[in-house]
Amino acid sequence: MVLIGMLLFSSCNLYRKYSSDATVRSDLMGDVVNPQDTLSMASLDWRTAFPDPLLQRLVENALANNTDLRQAQLSVEQAQNSVKAAKWGYAPTLSFTPQATYTYQGGGAFTYQVPVTASWQLGIFGQTTTSVRKAKSQAAYAQEYKQAVQVSLAANVAALYYTLVMLDRELEVSLETEKLWEESLESTRALYEAGVTESPAVYQMEASVAQVKTNIIDLRNSILTTEAALCNLLAEPPHHIERAPFGTFKMPEHLHVGLPLRLLDARPDVRLAERNMEIAYYGTQQARQAFYPTLTIDGLFGMVGSPVQILGRAMASLTQPIFAAGKLNAQLKNAKLEQEKARLEFEQTLLDAGNEVYTYLHNCETARAKSEFIDARVVSLQNAYDATSELMMNGTNTYLEVLTAQESLLSSQLTQVQNRFEMIQALINLYTALGGFGTAN
Repeated sequence: MVLIGMLLFSSCNLYRKYSSDATVRSDLMGDVVNPQDTLSMASLDWRTAFPDPLLQRLVENALANNTDLRQAQLSVEQAQNSVKAAKWGYAPTLSFTPQATYTYQGGGAFTYQVPVTASWQLGIFGQTTTSVRKAKSQAAYAQEYKQAVQVSLAANVAALYYTLVMLDRELEVSLETEKLWEESLESTRALYEAGVTESPAVYQMEASVAQVKTNIIDLRNSILTTEAALCNLLAEPPHHIERAPFGTFKMPEHLHVGLPLRLLDARPDVRLAERNMEIAYYGTQQARQAFYPTLTIDGLFGMVGSPVQILGRAMASLTQPIFAAGKLNAQLKNAKLEQEKARLEFEQTLLDAGNEVYTYLHNCETARAKSEFIDARVVSLQNAYDATSELMMNGTNTYLEVLTAQESLLSSQLTQVQNRFEMIQALINLYTALGGFGTAN
C-alpha cells in the first residue's frame, strides 16, 4: 500500500485533463485589424453575406447530398462509437463457459460446471480515463473535419455559381460584339463595293468576326463544363443551373474581419490543429502511463458438481513492466515529439490563417478600387467606338481605326467582367478564411 501511495503521489500529472495554452499574436493579420472592431463577417450567417436565393438553394442541396460530406458524417459516427467502446474499459469482462461431463464407473454420473468468469482491469494510474479522453478528442476532431468539409463545400459551390454568372456575362458581351462586328463587316463590304475602302479591310473584318465567334463557342463550352462541375458537388448528373444576372450581386459596404482571436472561434482548420494538439497530449500521457502497473481482478463464480455446489473465487494481480523499459522510453520520446509537431502545426495554421485574411481583404479592396476606373474606361471606349464608326461611314477614318476601337472596347468590357468576378471571388475567399461558411448548417 505504501508503494502504491508513492506511485500515486509521483504520478499526479497522469490524471490532468488537456488545457490549451495557445496564444494568438496581435499582429497575426498584419494591418487589417482594427482593435476597436469586435464585429466579424464570420459571425454573420452566410445567407446574409450571399443573399441570392438561387445560390442559397444550391448550397443547401450540396450540404444535404454531397458524398464527401456524408462520408465525413459517417466518420463522426464511427468516432462516437469509439468513445462508447473506450468507456467500456471501466467495466469488467464477463465470460460464460458451461460444461457437462459424464463419468461411467459401474454406474453413470453427470458432473456440471456453470461458471461465470470475470476479469476487471483497473487503470489506477489513469490509463482508462486517458483512453476515454483521447477517444473524445478524436471524436471532436472528426466533427471539426466535417465542419471543414462543409465550409470548403459551401465556398466551392459559391465560387462555381459566380463563375457561371461571370461566363454568362462574358457570353452576353461577346454576342453583342458579334452583332456589332457583323454590322461593321456589312458596312465595310458596302464601302468596298463603293470604292471607299480596299479589300484588306473586308478580310480583316471577316477575321475579327470569326475570332469572336470562336470565343463564343469556347464560352459556351466553359459554361457546360462549369455546370457539370457544380452538379458534381451537388451529387447530381450534369444539367442546367439556374442563376441570377451578373449585375445583381452587391458587395458589402464595410468588411469586418474581427479580432485575431475570432479565427480560433470560427476557422475549422484552426480548430482541427487545436484538436490535434489535444490528441497528441493524451498520446504522451498514455506513453507515460505505460511505465506504471495495472491492477487486474479476476473472479470465478458459478455452480459445479453433482449434486450442485456453489463455487466462488477471486484474486487480484498487479502487473508492472520491467524489461520493456527501453521500448517504453522510445515510445515516450516519440510521443513528446508528436506533441511538439502538433504544436508547430498549430502555430503554422494560425500564420496561414492570418496571411489568408490579410491577402483576401486587400484583394477585395483592390478590386473595389479598380472598378471605378475600369467602368470609366468602358464608357470612354464605347464613345470612342461610336465616334470612330460614324467617321468611317463619312469616309474620314480607316477601317483599322474602327477595328482597333472595337477590339479595345471588347477587351475593356471583358476586363470589367473579370474584375467584378475577382471582387466576388475575393469576398468568398475572405468569408471562408474567417470561417464564415461554418454557419452553413
